[in-house]
Amino acid sequence: MQRLAAAIVLTLALTMQHQSAAAQTCALVLGFAALRDRIPEIVGLCTANVEYDAVTGDGVQTTSNGVLVWRKSDNLAAFTNGSETWVDGPFGLQRRLNSQRFSWEPNADNLPIVPTPQAGDPCITAGTMLTLIGTDAGAGNVYATFALTNLLGVPCTFYGFVGAELRDANGEPLPTNVVRHGRPFAAQPSPIVVTVRHGEWAQFRMHWTQVPNRDEVNCPASSSVVITLPDQFVPLTVPITIRACNGGQLDITAVQPG
Repeated sequence: MQRLAAAIVLTLALTMQHQSAAAQTCALVLGFAALRDRIPEIVGLCTANVEYDAVTGDGVQTTSNGVLVWRKSDNLAAFTNGSETWVDGPFGLQRRLNSQRFSWEPNADNLPIVPTPQAGDPCITAGTMLTLIGTDAGAGNVYATFALTNLLGVPCTFYGFVGAELRDANGEPLPTNVVRHGRPFAAQPSPIVVTVRHGEWAQFRMHWTQVPNRDEVNCPASSSVVITLPDQFVPLTVPITIRACNGGQLDITAVQPG
């Protein structure tokens, strides 16, 4: 019995020494350090330095209590202990279950949303699917139509214009200039409230020119475009090659009925 007790004490001592040594050779910086400073007892000490995913560019760093994650797509830092997540987002530091999503988060797995959406509320990032319906090109001009499908169990509303940013193959921003009701759409009607029932969709249109102006040698091609819904904060992403000239000008319409 004494030998067993001694073995347990030795194991615990070695574990503590290992964690202490790891903590001395790693560091929390930038957003991870800021998040740890706000909830130090929850995050704990780092056990390794941050590592970046070669595909997504996301940063991941383990701690004595869980994992810190920086998402390149929305530039947000979060910590999870395996069952709960603390996210430093547009409404400050918030906590949810890993099996949930906040209304402003992308929600590819269609997880339950907190707080629960109510009928007639604005359509939200976590309850909307963005898709490209199609494109039409001619004489150096391209028109694209995008659908915003309501995945919520209740009707929601859109009002106004989306935001947009072109991204390259590494997810880095490209020059983008969004013009609401730009010249090709100058005759389009003013924004209206668009009510979308569950499973139905609203739409918006986008135009760009592929002909360089006198000051442009060439126009960079995107691998995707990120779209921020009206009155929302974190964008949704859709793959599309857009070679927008005139400094990346994108003319867009207001959100319209589908």
